[in-house]
Amino acid sequence: MVGMAQTRNAKTTNAQAKSAKGYSVRDASKDDLKAIVGIYNWAVNQTFATIDSEPLDAEEAQEWWEMHGKRSKLLVSVDETGVIGWARLLPWKQRGFDVVESLVYVDPVHHGKGIGGAMLDELIQEARGLGYLTIVASIATDNRAGLALYTRHGFGVVGTIANAAHKFDRWMDITLVQKALD
Repeated sequence: MVGMAQTRNAKTTNAQAKSAKGYSVRDASKDDLKAIVGIYNWAVNQTFATIDSEPLDAEEAQEWWEMHGKRSKLLVSVDETGVIGWARLLPWKQRGFDVVESLVYVDPVHHGKGIGGAMLDELIQEARGLGYLTIVASIATDNRAGLALYTRHGFGVVGTIANAAHKFDRWMDITLVQKALD
């Protein structure tokens, strides 16, 4: 019981700290989907943060939304202007695994303000609460900020997939990172 109280107190403290910085992290709602897709599509079109080379259209966004089930989590970071970032947990495989994959995206106007780290902290806690034993991420190797974020949160590099995608007229690798949640 003490552990549950400590977890609640830590979440309250985290929420208070984020609120003092001008943003909060909450569960996403379907009303957030347009903003989530906007942030993602910016990354697709403008950066090496993702290996995806085609932005999501409305139909694909709807399908993506519906993939999130009871062992998944979708969070948004919001300020007075609206959604400024989003983060997701999705089972690594659909059956028989205690591994969950994480993604974190932040609106470029808000990069470097700790929002990605705050959302990743929440994802790690949510993953533990959902009973996962390991959390992983597949990060475009060129995404130095993404790799640094996960490293700061205790993830270790476990491998690289070479030439995983062709984007912006060159081949890109993916770095796989993981963190034990026990």
